[in-house]
Amino acid sequence: MSIDFLSDLSNELQILLKEYGLNVPSFEQLRQQDKRSEELKNKIGNNDLHNLLLHFFTVYSRRLPVRKWNVHISDKLSDAAEIIDIADKLLHGEDVNSLLSNRVRKLNQSKFADLLLAEWGIHHLHFEENRSDELLFIYFNGNDAYLIDILTHEKVDGSVVTWTNTDLIQVMHDNWPNVLRPYIFKTNSQSPVLTTEQRRTLRNKAATTTVIVNDGTEYMPMGGGYSASKHPTHAVVQSDFLYLTVKQLQVTVEENYFAIQQALLEYTTTPKLKLKLGTNLEPMIVEVNHKVQVNFQ
Repeated sequence: MSIDFLSDLSNELQILLKEYGLNVPSFEQLRQQDKRSEELKNKIGNNDLHNLLLHFFTVYSRRLPVRKWNVHISDKLSDAAEIIDIADKLLHGEDVNSLLSNRVRKLNQSKFADLLLAEWGIHHLHFEENRSDELLFIYFNGNDAYLIDILTHEKVDGSVVTWTNTDLIQVMHDNWPNVLRPYIFKTNSQSPVLTTEQRRTLRNKAATTTVIVNDGTEYMPMGGGYSASKHPTHAVVQSDFLYLTVKQLQVTVEENYFAIQQALLEYTTTPKLKLKLGTNLEPMIVEVNHKVQVNFQ
């Protein structure tokens, strides 16, 4: 018996990145991005795979699932003719990932992080594949796409504020309060309202903040926030969960290999088992020569 599901997992992640049209960082590039001490990195088993998992789930969260969305349009956009094409594509299940920022293809997701998405869970799309100065901000939840507002791309000189513009949360609060209800921290909050500069500084230091809207409702970050390395918190959790799940699958298969071999006798006496990832990234064990999935139930 020769199985190495962690190695299979690494291969599967790289294949998926290519299928999504995204660049695949080398392990050396990922190691260079990892700012922890060499001593600490050397103590972490399969550190290269951990880094690849974190990169994968970070860029995966920036992409938009291709499905038919229930499209909701805020009062800010009720007369905006420019959103018609994107709204129609979302409604009919067309792929709009070509309208994402080019940063989704960057190899260093810590340097080119989408902190607005990680903190507030709000995506932004360009209106043209070759980029546009105006951006459409959308919150996706379940099968619903909430088109919030159009903002101009942020200016370096600070004359235009985009990435920390709390008006996006205000619009959601005014139009779809039920969507934000799970994230209420306080009502009638008396906390001080952060300035744009304060919020920008805290975000650059990987600190998440709450948002207080006009009626005093204070919201927790809808996107869950980010780690000190500026990777989304949910990407860290997903990475650890999948790694531990695959590691346990290896143990389970090794302990039950004889029973698995007997179950596959009608196909082969020498099963070749590999780990594959399903449509929803669920790990599966497959006998690859005969394309038979092993069901542990």
